[in-house]
Amino acid sequence: GDRKLVAAIANQIGAAIENARLVELDLGQQRVRRELELAHDLQLKLLPSPAVVATKADVAARCRPAESVGGDFYNLLSLHGERVGVMIGDVSSHGFGAALIMALAMAASGIHAETAESPSEALRRLEMSLAEELEETEMFLTLCYAVVDPALGTLTYANAGHPHAFLVSTDTGAITRLEATRPPLGLGAGGEERSLPFARGKAILCLFTDGLADARGSGPDGERFGEQRVLSHVVNLRSRPAQHILEAVFTDIAAYTGGAPANDDRTVVLLKV
Repeated sequence: GDRKLVAAIANQIGAAIENARLVELDLGQQRVRRELELAHDLQLKLLPSPAVVATKADVAARCRPAESVGGDFYNLLSLHGERVGVMIGDVSSHGFGAALIMALAMAASGIHAETAESPSEALRRLEMSLAEELEETEMFLTLCYAVVDPALGTLTYANAGHPHAFLVSTDTGAITRLEATRPPLGLGAGGEERSLPFARGKAILCLFTDGLADARGSGPDGERFGEQRVLSHVVNLRSRPAQHILEAVFTDIAAYTGGAPANDDRTVVLLKV
C-alpha cells in the first residue's frame, strides 16, 4: 500500500515538474518571440523613409522580413548637389546573425557613401568595415550601390554579386540588367564600377531581392514568382508613380503565394527622376 502511495506521489511530483518545465519553456519561447518582435521593429526603423530623397527623386521602397528579423536592407542617401545614392543588400542568412550584419551595413554604408569618391570605393570601404563580422559568422552579402546624377544624366553603380538590379526605359520598356562588377562582400575583393545614361524621365531604377523572385506559388506545382513577373509590373506601369508600381508588385505576390508566410525576406526599391 505504501509503495503504491509513494509511486502515486512520485508520479504527481513528476507531472508537476514536467508541467512547470513546459510552462517555463513556453514563457521562454514567449520572451524570445517578444525579443524577436522588438528586434524586427528596430530593424524596420533603421530603414530610411523615401522622404529623405523626395525633393530629388520619386522613390518607393519596402522591406518585408520573412522571420521576425531578416538580412535584407536598403539605404537611400541624399548626396552632394542633386545626386541620390540607392543601395540594396541581401545577407546570406536569416535570424539574429543576419540582422546584426544588416544593422552594421546600414550604419557603415551611410558613412562610406558620403565620404567615398565612387560607388566601387564605397563598397571597398564597406567590406573592410564588415570583414571581421562576415568572417566570424561565415556569411556574405550581395549588394548593389547606384548613384544617380540628374544634372549629368548618369547612373554610376558598383554591384557586389546582387542578381536583381535593372534599369527600365520609360520610353520603350526595354530592360537593362546592372551586371555584377565584383564578388559579394565577404567572398573576395576587387571590382570596378560602370556608368549608364539616366536622363530625367527616361528610366526607372529597379532593385529587389531573391525573396520575390524565389517566392513559390500556392498551386500544386509551386512555380517561382520569377524576376520577369516583377519587371513586368515596372514595364507596364512605367508612366505611373513609383509607389503605384511597388503596390502592384506586393499585391501580385500576395495573391500568387496565396498569402502564405514568406520563407525569405522581400525587398523592392524603385527610383525615378
